[in-house]
Amino acid sequence: MNERFEELKSLIPYVEKYMELSRYLWKDQGNHLLSIPAAASLLGVSRETIDLWLLDPELPRVFVGTSKQVRLQQSDLLNYLNDKAKHWYTEAPHDEWGDY
Repeated sequence: MNERFEELKSLIPYVEKYMELSRYLWKDQGNHLLSIPAAASLLGVSRETIDLWLLDPELPRVFVGTSKQVRLQQSDLLNYLNDKAKHWYTEAPHDEWGDY
């Protein structure tokens, strides 16, 4: 039993290093700028879906370079989708026959 404890105790520096590295890698996870194809791939949707979402001026975007390519900050995109998911019923289409 004591040998097992000493063996586990010897792993502590490795575990601490792993935890430190994990915190470093995940700390900035939401601050990545994504291209449209990368955003589509991340969310498992088509590029056309992202293009449709970009028609909404409420979706934050960044224009980069002289060609003004669109980039989406990962955290902004996820927050936008979370907000849309919470309030989907306020944006549901209506017609003269009633609500959907």
